[in-house]
Amino acid sequence: MSSDARGVSMTGADAFALAKYEAALQQFQGYVGDPVATIEEALQAAPAFTAGHLFKALVLYTLAERKFVPMASEALEAAKAQVSRANDRERGLIEATGLLVDGRWHAACAAIDRVLANHPRDAFALQVGHLLDFYRGDALNLRNRISRVLPHWDASVPGYSYVLGMHAFGLEEMNQYPEAEATALRALSMQPKDGWAVHAAVHVMEMQGRVDEGIAFLSSREADWAPDNGFAFHNFWHLALFQVDGARYEQALELFDRHVHPGPASYLLSLVDATALLWRLSLEGVNVGARFDRVADDWEARLDGEAGFYAFNDVHAAIAFAATGRDAALATLMARMNEAASREDANAAMTRDVGLPLARGIVAFAQGRYGDSIARIEPMRDHAHRFGGSHAQRDLVTLTLIEASLRNGDAVRARHYTAERLVRPGKSQWGTRLWSRAAVSPRLSAAA
Repeated sequence: MSSDARGVSMTGADAFALAKYEAALQQFQGYVGDPVATIEEALQAAPAFTAGHLFKALVLYTLAERKFVPMASEALEAAKAQVSRANDRERGLIEATGLLVDGRWHAACAAIDRVLANHPRDAFALQVGHLLDFYRGDALNLRNRISRVLPHWDASVPGYSYVLGMHAFGLEEMNQYPEAEATALRALSMQPKDGWAVHAAVHVMEMQGRVDEGIAFLSSREADWAPDNGFAFHNFWHLALFQVDGARYEQALELFDRHVHPGPASYLLSLVDATALLWRLSLEGVNVGARFDRVADDWEARLDGEAGFYAFNDVHAAIAFAATGRDAALATLMARMNEAASREDANAAMTRDVGLPLARGIVAFAQGRYGDSIARIEPMRDHAHRFGGSHAQRDLVTLTLIEASLRNGDAVRARHYTAERLVRPGKSQWGTRLWSRAAVSPRLSAAA
């Protein structure tokens, strides 16, 4: 039986297929190139390569779009056709993939963990689990899934730097900022082009309000993380967030136009970032021109296929439709979200607990019903992690709540939530602006 470069057993693979698997894995880890196309070359040469079919299925599924599920399902069936020859690891991943296709994300992650318990150097399964933890908002396992296998890795094992980069992000999402930054920098000392490790360090700086340092860090390393990198849009998004925090709105808009949404989005992951950036700018009173309409066009083009698949995406579609007054599209989206909430899968709970309340709160805000917006957003703010994303992405929830409070004349509430931003080491400039706006409110003066 053949093995990959980390000693993980593979069935049905010849030397050519294994070489292509390694190339595809490096593309997946580094977000460079097309790992699906590369693994297809392996499968053309070795149709019985079980892990190759699973690789294709799971890479497609981690894009978090419904349109990729049929292709993932087809690849899963090809893997299942080899089940009699598959080893225990591959059978475990077949089980996990089937659970994903059925929408049972939490059970799928448990199945992946069972694989990792026996095969802790399965770099591919580890990264898939990490991405699914991100989509599920499971900060504990963003850290601990990596921690559970980390003793089996060291600098002599190919891909160790990428494992450290994932661990750094998990540490950051668990608010272990010094440890996260140190781990990210260690990963980058081994592999400077690891966009995920760059991203982990940037998240630390974002959460600590280290605006100028974050800009300098990203700008100085752009030649490593940006060229030909499929994840670059997200790091450019972070760069734009720093510019917004520093009230440098023109620079943020330039980054939007050149890097975040230069044209129709290829993937919803980048469309989410484009939407979130424009919403933040709008909260600051910035005129974004026709940009929101272009983003809403992208969402509307995907409405029939994607609405109701993943609550995190749905909320960002709701933002775009509400911001542009697209009532018909919004009504369709909300109907699909209600249908999704009635099902028995992972996204149903995400939609019920967070997606629908937040979408309704966003719509109320866009319509000027600020009291209603507060009433819908505030109760779910502290469990918004249940629908996925990172602390930085979900900050949009709190920013909207603060702005709704200010516009509703409730400066006490606005200051209550703004205060969190002022205890960060870098003292967020956006937080200072919000605090100052609340300070001039007659209601706050009266309450004091």
